Amino acid sequence: MAKLIATLGTSPGGVFETYVNLTSGNYEGENAVPADITEVYVIRTTDKSVEFAWKLVKAIFACCKGEGVNLADIPIPIQDINSTQDFKVFKSGVLSRISVGDYVDFTGGRKAMGVAAALSARERGAHVLTTIIPQGEYNRISEEIKGLTSKENLVEMAGKGNCSEVKDVICRLVSKNARTVLLY
Repeated sequence: MAKLIATLGTSPGGVFETYVNLTSGNYEGENAVPADITEVYVIRTTDKSVEFAWKLVKAIFACCKGEGVNLADIPIPIQDINSTQDFKVFKSGVLSRISVGDYVDFTGGRKAMGVAAALSARERGAHVLTTIIPQGEYNRISEEIKGLTSKENLVEMAGKGNCSEVKDVICRLVSKNARTVLLY
């Protein structure tokens, strides 16, 4: 079985949207068929806002029909990609987790993170893809995220499956119009 390996920035929904689109076969690309993915590796930096986005990813999967998948948090020990060395550390962290046939989503995070992920995928013979969220929805989702920053304890509880108090807002972080495009 293939894994989905996704880079994460400060907007968490893209990881879930990519997972849903891949597993349902609802993506653009040759021979688009449902992918059998039971593991999602989320690769991120240790920046505080990205750590919060990881908590939101867990809550989205727990509250918005992401059952049956194992989520793995892969924090790369850098704050951001600010140098050649940071890029090499990030790329090495991504590369070490990819196998032939995996799906690598480079949507989240800084451009340098996406480049590192896409290059690593090509080196390992993995699929390369991205998910596009319409700008208006992206802006709306960003505002929703700002409203959740003061409710971090509820977000953490939702990530453990206790969704009752924040389910509606958590599931609004997912774009219904996101398009996933398989490039390789």
